[in-house]
Amino acid sequence: MKTRITDLFGVKYPILNAGMGRVAFPEMVVAVTNAGGLGNLGAGSNDPKETRKHIEEIRKLTDRPFALNAPLALPNAMDNVKLALDMEVPVINYSMGKGDWIVERARKYGGKVMASVNSVKLAQSAQKHGADAVIVAGHEAAGHAGQITTFILLQRLKEVIDIPLIAAGGVANGRGLAAALALGADGVSMGTRMWTTQEGVMHQNFKDWAVKADVDGTLFSTKFDGYWLRVGNTPGPAGIASGAEKLNIFKVFLNSFEIAKEMGQPYSKVFMDVIKRGPRGTYDMIRMARMLTMVEASRKSGDFSKGQVGAGQSVGLVHDLPTIKEVIERIVNEAYDVLDELGGKIERP
Repeated sequence: MKTRITDLFGVKYPILNAGMGRVAFPEMVVAVTNAGGLGNLGAGSNDPKETRKHIEEIRKLTDRPFALNAPLALPNAMDNVKLALDMEVPVINYSMGKGDWIVERARKYGGKVMASVNSVKLAQSAQKHGADAVIVAGHEAAGHAGQITTFILLQRLKEVIDIPLIAAGGVANGRGLAAALALGADGVSMGTRMWTTQEGVMHQNFKDWAVKADVDGTLFSTKFDGYWLRVGNTPGPAGIASGAEKLNIFKVFLNSFEIAKEMGQPYSKVFMDVIKRGPRGTYDMIRMARMLTMVEASRKSGDFSKGQVGAGQSVGLVHDLPTIKEVIERIVNEAYDVLDELGGKIERP
């Protein structure tokens, strides 16, 4: 399957995994990459020492191109991107900040850069700053999605920017891939469909929940971390969204020591970074810390009252837990079938 994305990144299929923080680990990245897609490592707020190990691990297991994702507003993200540039990671994926400096450095070793966006303005800015492609996160997507659906946003961006588009949100099968291509995308990025696999690190309880969930099985709210965020509708986040689960600042404060340890940062530095954000920023950071703790719980304990998973509306299209290789091959074959079917249905008068 040849598109501008396969040509740009040197991959067989125009399929990526979403660079999900604390979810897209080397095992997922390597599985996607070796299956012909572009694996995307979720670095985010990881300890840079851990990120270095992850990059080295990926390179031991594949010689194919891969990407690293880091939302620039997160603690450690800048350091992780600089590390990725120093280690000449083939593709850098950024969001929540300006990426012109990333493009400038990546160009020196032939690296590519893609920006994750959820609006026309952000996509235009990414193109202006030199990004090679944009990942377009529509309203259906898990995580920090926008208010505009993938269906509309892709069509509008096709009118106003020239660089390749990667659809994110609402894609979990071949019909979604075919639709994205028809709407102007050159590839797709999938999160929910990728963690609901054998390689996905989420606890089995959350995987089983995803298989049973329908398309209305998510929550979209600013109450989680101060930004619009889509997660699975399980008891923990449901309590937060409804207001029944109040923010226990003392509890989060205690958890923050563990979070600082995981980030590889002295607690004093994390504390000062939070203080610099002012009252509102501090409150949002406290809420983010709570959500990070819940992500860890969804991996380790499977407790629905304590954990949360980023799940898009496509969770209703997940009906099994195959390997990533099986997912990619199935989606590509389904997409070809759909396109062939359309070719037989539509004739010019």
